[in-house]
Amino acid sequence: MICLEKTIDEYVESGILEHIAVRVGQGNHVIYDTYRGGVDETTLFDMASVTKIMVTTSLALIALDNGLLKLEDKVHQFYSTSRSFTIKNLLTHTIGIGHKSLNKEGNSYANIAEKILDIPSDIPIGADVRYSCPGFILLGKILEKTFGMQLDQCFHKLVAKPLGFENTLFLPLNRENTVNSNLDKTKRGIVNDYNCQFLGGIAGNAGLFSNLSDVTKYVLFLQNRGKPLIKEETFLLAAQNHTAEMSESRGLGYLYVDGRYQQTGGLFEDGAIGHCGHTGQSVFVDYRSGLYVIILSDATISTVKKYGKEHYNEVMDMRGCIHAAIKQDMK
Repeated sequence: MICLEKTIDEYVESGILEHIAVRVGQGNHVIYDTYRGGVDETTLFDMASVTKIMVTTSLALIALDNGLLKLEDKVHQFYSTSRSFTIKNLLTHTIGIGHKSLNKEGNSYANIAEKILDIPSDIPIGADVRYSCPGFILLGKILEKTFGMQLDQCFHKLVAKPLGFENTLFLPLNRENTVNSNLDKTKRGIVNDYNCQFLGGIAGNAGLFSNLSDVTKYVLFLQNRGKPLIKEETFLLAAQNHTAEMSESRGLGYLYVDGRYQQTGGLFEDGAIGHCGHTGQSVFVDYRSGLYVIILSDATISTVKKYGKEHYNEVMDMRGCIHAAIKQDMK
């Protein structure tokens, strides 16, 4: 793929990338792999908010599929609160609470659900999409109550093991083949997300580390429309656009690709699903055609090294350019 290779080389030369692994595939067939920075398909990357779909969304759909949760269940069924948003509001980022730092004295993983429920609303519940890490952290805590296990244990037992993941986990401390998403060299294997890091490295919004091999197995789960974890009808419900009249298109947990979304570079048809991770990751799949692209990188921390602070717009542009280059190569 000439355009893809040229695009990646340009980003490496510019200092926006140091380590990257990209896989383009269709169905069970890998069309093309490319790597930079000495990584391979077993190298672990900080998945950041891709955790939201691989872990939290997967577990929520399993709970829904088994009747343990309902989309209309309200948060006050799990925690003492006057808030009335639902499981569906949490999955679609429509709880009315957007981005917030939770790094405050007195906050801990044990009490973070109650602390999130004390955060004032930015907008009314269900009025619009406000991307919410606090909402997914809260959803993770609800799932722990639902399954009676800590989130990482739920994930290992109900998702990772059935899908055959070999190296995907939280807190991969002292794992050699791991890309560091932090400036501090001693923090390799520690999640970059400051809320998740503050809470101990395991949360519903971030904290998962994975590699190209295991993420491909996750993509095949999406291509198989939920098998073997959930019924096809549950998956198809989740893959619908549930916020079409709002400012962003969201499925149940998944980002829903349409004409308003730019980071897939026009490669995917409307209705593809996936998610991005702030550290430089993205996973997108069209489960109808089977086309998928996985980008695992250290782009965000590379911009910090280059500029002295994050330039996340350049990371978003990078994703768009990589997907656009793949589109050009596939003509």
